[in-house]
Amino acid sequence: MSVPLREMTVEDDLLVCVPVMRVLRPHLEADDVAVVDRIRRQMGKGYRLLAIFDGTTVVALAGFRLQENLVFGRFLYVDDVVVDPDARRQGHAESLLDAVREIAVASGQDVLALDTALSNTGAQRVYHRCGYETVAYHLIQRLSR
Repeated sequence: MSVPLREMTVEDDLLVCVPVMRVLRPHLEADDVAVVDRIRRQMGKGYRLLAIFDGTTVVALAGFRLQENLVFGRFLYVDDVVVDPDARRQGHAESLLDAVREIAVASGQDVLALDTALSNTGAQRVYHRCGYETVAYHLIQRLSR
């Protein structure tokens, strides 16, 4: 089943995405406008955001960007995949991942890449069903300011 996806680009579009994005990113600022400002800054560096709606309500999002590095060559990196808890098990994550895959292929990318929390086994099952393979650990070091 094909679901209509919409790329979110204007301020009002981005504002309606914030509640769903907070499902995945609860640490985001409490002020919705501040979150939109952050998304806008990312968009200035190539970030794009796809949404699935149920009527006028956003129920799922995928944020991504095209990149290039020495490890993968040209690749599409998926920053965010999130589905509202009340809209899960309807294939929305798979639809979003299919859409970003089509964008990656159409734009000549060599790889699709994403990271997920080690504890997020439900998402890992979805990613594996969609053809992703676990190839590395993503390590970070938090820096004090």
